[in-house]
Amino acid sequence: MTDELSGIAKAAKNLLDSWSEDPTLARQLTEILPELREAAESGDISAQNVLGGVLLEVEEDPSGAASWFQRTAERGSAMGQRSLGHLYANGLGVVQDLERAENLFRAAADAGDGYAQFNLAQLWWGKGDARTVASLLRSAAEGGLDEAYTPLGDLLVAMGQDAEAMRWYLAAIGAGDADVVHEAIEVAKRLTDTEIRRAGEQAGRPSETEAMIGTVRKYR
Repeated sequence: MTDELSGIAKAAKNLLDSWSEDPTLARQLTEILPELREAAESGDISAQNVLGGVLLEVEEDPSGAASWFQRTAERGSAMGQRSLGHLYANGLGVVQDLERAENLFRAAADAGDGYAQFNLAQLWWGKGDARTVASLLRSAAEGGLDEAYTPLGDLLVAMGQDAEAMRWYLAAIGAGDADVVHEAIEVAKRLTDTEIRRAGEQAGRPSETEAMIGTVRKYR
């Protein structure tokens, strides 16, 4: 099932995504909470998911959040499955159960949820087949999940796939991850300018690409 947001759910989610950076947004979120709850109680699955997020992140009520995520997960919502999986993986509001978390992440990942793909990859990191983990991270990264860029690059380096790793390192740098610059330079030293440019084209980061080429030329 799709996880398209209804009007009230979209408004609440936009506020939820930014509330920690702006106290005024917390007030606005509180003001629309009754309408969000009413929509959730009437069966709006997207409102149920967002209400679960508000309970977890704003009201610090993980058990209340788990109740709503359980409802949506049972209805086939990837967002609900992934969110409930997060609670089981970390023992938030429920008894920690990594097997159940894995099953929930897998169901949401199979539905194309990027966060679930990332979470499942993290759960399998160092335990499962590296190619499977890389495939999950790649799907999440290609879907635009910034958090997947650097770990995917790291894993690809370990697998000897420097050219593709360069793509994701450049994407990570472009997304603001300054910590990965050193690793990216080390990989770039092993690549030709043409390979770096190809990686930059794939990442859609031309300025970072030329800066990287200029940096590594000092070491050649």
